[in-house]
Amino acid sequence: MKTLKKEQCDLLLQIISTHYPNQQILHLTDGCNNLHQALFEFTKTKGHEYDLRMINTEINDLPIQEHNDIFIKPLDINAKVYNQHSKKYENIFVTLNPEYIEADAVGMFKKFFRIMKNAGVVVILIPKREPLLDTIDKKLEESYFVAINHIDIFDDYDVVTAKKLHGWGAYQVGF
Repeated sequence: MKTLKKEQCDLLLQIISTHYPNQQILHLTDGCNNLHQALFEFTKTKGHEYDLRMINTEINDLPIQEHNDIFIKPLDINAKVYNQHSKKYENIFVTLNPEYIEADAVGMFKKFFRIMKNAGVVVILIPKREPLLDTIDKKLEESYFVAINHIDIFDDYDVVTAKKLHGWGAYQVGF
């Protein structure tokens, strides 16, 4: 697991709007870094809901009894949807090995699109110098995301953000 600096994580978390209470945040991870710790503290402090979904890993370093709105579950990357009970998320953070994303990037991104609120943001951390960085913009566009940006915050990762806009591609992603 790579350790991300707290200051850099704090910069990244500025993506999350502070104007709205009780936001729902989804984090898909394979435990490749410690972003889950920063998200845990942020959501606990702000009173947001934090859904942490893990693939092939267990995360035992969070004091979950201190957070009223945390839900930790295993992630089935091939599941039809990544949410439960028709929940919609304002933000989705992805810290998965690029191999998981590359296997079916457009399919994964369309699943994100279906479970996000309008104007929601997806944030993907990709290790620097990964081939996926060359193709991810096109794959996000094919999945009807807009405002795709690359942010250089971390030493070992590139941050890719994209936004869901109301009405863009809604019928092509299976609503």
